[in-house]
Amino acid sequence: MSQKNLRILWLYPNQHMRVTPPGGVAIISACLKRAGYNNMELFDATWYPIDKEDVHARPDRDRERSKRGMFPEYKWERDDIKLELEEIDMYTAWRNKVLEFKPDVIISSIVEDTYYLWKNFMSKIEDVNFINVVGGVFATYAPQVFDGQVDYICRGEGDEAIPELMDLISEGKTGHHIGNIHPNPIRPAMDVNKLPPTDHQIFDERSLYRPFQGKIIKIATVETQRGCPYKCKFCNSPSNAGIYKEETNSAFFRKRSVESQERELVDLIEKHNIEVLWIVTDTFLTMSKREFDKWATMYSKYKLPFFTQTRPELLTPYQARTLKELGCIKMNLGVEHGDPQFRKDVVGRIYHNDVAIEAFRIAREAGLSTTCNFIIGYPYETMELCMKSVELAAQLHCDDTNAFMYTPYHGTPLRDMCVDAGFVDKDLIVEMRSDDQGSYLNMPPPYMSKEEIQYMFNNFVRLFRERERAIVSS
Repeated sequence: MSQKNLRILWLYPNQHMRVTPPGGVAIISACLKRAGYNNMELFDATWYPIDKEDVHARPDRDRERSKRGMFPEYKWERDDIKLELEEIDMYTAWRNKVLEFKPDVIISSIVEDTYYLWKNFMSKIEDVNFINVVGGVFATYAPQVFDGQVDYICRGEGDEAIPELMDLISEGKTGHHIGNIHPNPIRPAMDVNKLPPTDHQIFDERSLYRPFQGKIIKIATVETQRGCPYKCKFCNSPSNAGIYKEETNSAFFRKRSVESQERELVDLIEKHNIEVLWIVTDTFLTMSKREFDKWATMYSKYKLPFFTQTRPELLTPYQARTLKELGCIKMNLGVEHGDPQFRKDVVGRIYHNDVAIEAFRIAREAGLSTTCNFIIGYPYETMELCMKSVELAAQLHCDDTNAFMYTPYHGTPLRDMCVDAGFVDKDLIVEMRSDDQGSYLNMPPPYMSKEEIQYMFNNFVRLFRERERAIVSS
């Protein structure tokens, strides 16, 4: 097998009906194409019907959110493109794809929720001969789960490791000795400014469409930094920083240059004519005024409508006004919990509630539409503490809300806290499940029960909007 003829098939075992293409696949696909691998295709399960007999099936999550008042109602309709599901079940379509394409290598990008879906997909092609490669955040923090199931497990960044592995495979050699391939150490964090623009062409054109504000828009994602300087305990960023510091003595948090971002923006506009840009960086405003002004000057040349997210303590009036002028149509602000002490001790966020209230006031006065993000059902959370989140949300006067049920993912400090407390089993692998299936945590009194967590999740928007109206009318 020569480089040019190596047949590579990506598997993205998604069933969230979240149709924005995953950045990890898009960037590694671009790196592979840059290395000369053009005989490459993707099987994306997003656009296949949900298998309701499958215990790991999950309905359209945006629709679940809409029935709880967190997301506007919408229809999957556009005049310029058909956004209909395929008429074949995803497992049959997958097997047909493998038999037709005859891949030498199958690469799967897996998050913890999709692990069991991935196993189902693999079970459909047990009689097929190929080299099996997995990567992603779950493989990074639980590589032992995949031992004996695959040929190669990629930990950490795959931008360099995967093309190197393909080079060796194409030459008939083994790649078990290279950095980032388990059980070898992770290689130092790479220079993200040397990456090519993401490859969104590998995805079905339908995958660039998603619901937003009650409409279906054509959207693509871009990251302005990799990693995060903060230490939120529900996130894997602190663990990423720890792994890279311990194994490589390098910093995982890196910012992309404005020039690098512009190259990708131009590529997305020219190749895909996107209507909205989603800046997926969780802490977009982690930059100095000088850095922000340089980015704003670049973006002013395009003024493509965009939405992004940041932390309450980062937003200034100057930034809010500038973002509005540049075309920001939505700003997500991660508040996460309403009690400052609990937020500090358990969540890992340190700021006073007045900071959050002021941030939303700043955004509102600048004309920015806002969404507040909260998580419900943390370890050690009581109903009294959860009501503090309701009270704070009522004071923000946000336009929309994202309320999520806490999930104990591998690689996050809060999962370790849950395991140590006996709230979840140490061997738990999070499944793709409906929001109606409830919390994973089993906590004794006085902490929230599963029933209480579900009730607060189902009624969070109603409760804080009622309190908001009471505040306004008083």
